[in-house]
Amino acid sequence: MKHLFFILISFFSFTAIGQTYAVKVMGEDGVSIPFVSALVTYEIDDKEKTIQTSTNGEGEIIIDNNWKKVKVKLKHLSYQTKSAFVSKTNNVITLYLDDIGLTTFVVTGQYSESSVDESVHKVKVIDSKRIAAQGAVNLQELMEQEMNVRVSQDQFLGASMSVQGLSGENVKILIDGVPVVGRLNGNVDLSQINLTNIERVEIIEGPLSVNYGTNALAGTINLITKKNKKKFTAAANAYYETIGQYNVDGSVNFANKKHSLAINGGRNFFGGYSSQDTSRVEQWKPKEQWFGGLKYNTTIKKVNLQATTDFFREKLEARGEPRNPYQETAFDDYYTTLRSSSGLNLDFKANKNATVNILGGYNYFQRIKNRYLKDLVNIKYTEVEGGNAQDTIQFDLIFSRGTYSFAKDSSKLNYQFGYDINLESNKGKRIGEGEQRIGDYAVFGSVEYSPNNKLVIRPGLRYSYNTAYETPLVPSLNVKYQWTKHLTTRFSYGRGFRAPSLKELHFLFVDINHNVKGNELLQAESSNNLMFQMGYKRGIKRGVYNFELSGFYNAIDNQISLVLVDQVTQLYTYNNIGKFYSQGVNFNSGFRYKTYKTNIGASLVGRYNIESEANPELERFFYTPELQASFGYEVEEWQTVFNLFYKYSGRVLGYYESELDGVVQYELQGFNMMDVSVVKYFYNKKLTVTLGAKNLFDVGTLQTNQAIGGGVHSAGSNNVPVAWGRTFFTKISLNLN
Repeated sequence: MKHLFFILISFFSFTAIGQTYAVKVMGEDGVSIPFVSALVTYEIDDKEKTIQTSTNGEGEIIIDNNWKKVKVKLKHLSYQTKSAFVSKTNNVITLYLDDIGLTTFVVTGQYSESSVDESVHKVKVIDSKRIAAQGAVNLQELMEQEMNVRVSQDQFLGASMSVQGLSGENVKILIDGVPVVGRLNGNVDLSQINLTNIERVEIIEGPLSVNYGTNALAGTINLITKKNKKKFTAAANAYYETIGQYNVDGSVNFANKKHSLAINGGRNFFGGYSSQDTSRVEQWKPKEQWFGGLKYNTTIKKVNLQATTDFFREKLEARGEPRNPYQETAFDDYYTTLRSSSGLNLDFKANKNATVNILGGYNYFQRIKNRYLKDLVNIKYTEVEGGNAQDTIQFDLIFSRGTYSFAKDSSKLNYQFGYDINLESNKGKRIGEGEQRIGDYAVFGSVEYSPNNKLVIRPGLRYSYNTAYETPLVPSLNVKYQWTKHLTTRFSYGRGFRAPSLKELHFLFVDINHNVKGNELLQAESSNNLMFQMGYKRGIKRGVYNFELSGFYNAIDNQISLVLVDQVTQLYTYNNIGKFYSQGVNFNSGFRYKTYKTNIGASLVGRYNIESEANPELERFFYTPELQASFGYEVEEWQTVFNLFYKYSGRVLGYYESELDGVVQYELQGFNMMDVSVVKYFYNKKLTVTLGAKNLFDVGTLQTNQAIGGGVHSAGSNNVPVAWGRTFFTKISLNLN
């Protein structure tokens, strides 16, 4: 009886084995790789099906003989993601180590962390290696080398940018998903966003208003801070630039199985600069920045909790010309900016494939202006009273955002829904009644449908209620189609919007030089955006090359602008003035192989000429070309990396209406920017020394053929400051872990 039982067991075992075969997953060294995540797609009975599995302890995936057209997609944090068709005779898959960062994961606009290639959005990632190689101290310096981005300077308000031809007030800036507050004239000062503690920057062009609400019309920039998983790490950085910039910062991190604590802080100092000696008045104002932060992580059962707090302080000094007739006194202005942000983030798995994320916190921004009369002989200061001499403006934001996301690789239907609450206040003597508040309450959701392994369709919708203005219903549609495993196309439609700011609604400033009043009847700007992208990416052993062609079109309704409404009283107010358009096309190609990488791109961006509505003979769009290139090469035996970054920003044409000369065309000349750096590692990369040069073509102030920039706040000028000329820098970094 025992022998008969053994024979039956053996028979059924061999029968089962005969109905399956094993697919072996190995590394470059021929060693099998266990526990690799695998999505298996196959056909049976003329129907396509998928299963989610992983390689067993022997590095094998078991495939049924009855399955046809079997395709396996493999994911592992240490290896490049790979897809391959398999069969009984083609049953070995080799994975290559991802030692050059070919598989990049992103979180902005995603249901869960996913690779750039899988994202339904077009996402660009700038990692910490690129930030260090470029020697970028803040977001301004980093964005100066990006295509479709124009960075502009204001000697008092700092650096702002436009994306896809749309101004910075239409760009959402986030840090770990938390909105950055404190927009002056609609823009966040990019030079105040330090990159010391940033792991990577994720950029999505086009509207993400369904996900992030107002201002996410032209694009969204999300800065992801560094995360610590080691027991102890410490780092210190010292930076010097020949323009007179001295920076120092450091961080300490502690971690165990359940808790981690990270502390960072630093000081940036810039002594000011002018291309010509103007005694005490400098074109680029001296400033000092102090910053720091604390991040705490813990896991309580299945809930991951993260608490953060950050602070920033900047003091900018604007020294005035000595006063006539004896030049013994001068008016000096000091601008002090204070930022602080505190947040609590809860993240947990509702089940195997569903994640709940709740984010809440408080942001604070204050800008103080103090004017003093300085006695240049006795070095004494006297506070000036009255008018615009002393001024304080304050913003604060209480926010909460929560999402429930279902994401399963083998599911045809994934989804996300959530809420978004923002309560903002603005205080200052230029705000009507001294203080105004605004509340925005929104719900949003999207569904991602994949009828097969090639097509992904994601429609989305956002509905919000605002206490100050009528909000539009915001839909979106993203479509991704994988023609082959190398060729992908993406199409997106998004309706974006920009809410009127509290300043635009309630601003009130009347003195001898100003007569500006807000408009409580303003409507939100809304836009329709179309984008198309076609990308080809092919991996090779230890490398990859890719090509990309894309285009965009933006149409904005109810554009908000400051306009003159009364010639007699010179009264200016904010109005919805009509439409604005931008359109463009981009080409980009990249190649990486072992320790060499290069990227070359070109774009053409068209901006709408509003004067063409009243003057049909004028051009409807004026176009600006851009070229961009970067090269990097590491000599492994020297532990040295050589880098080059280049960008050409073409001329900008525009028209404006002059009271004296009618419609006048202006032209801002094009310019070239090039940065180079050499990065040298010592002691197993514990010590890093970077030497480099910025702005090799020595670009400074550009000239225009007509004075531009005039309005209620300032006179027009033929000089447009772009950069402070050629400089050289060095950075020393010490990392202990």
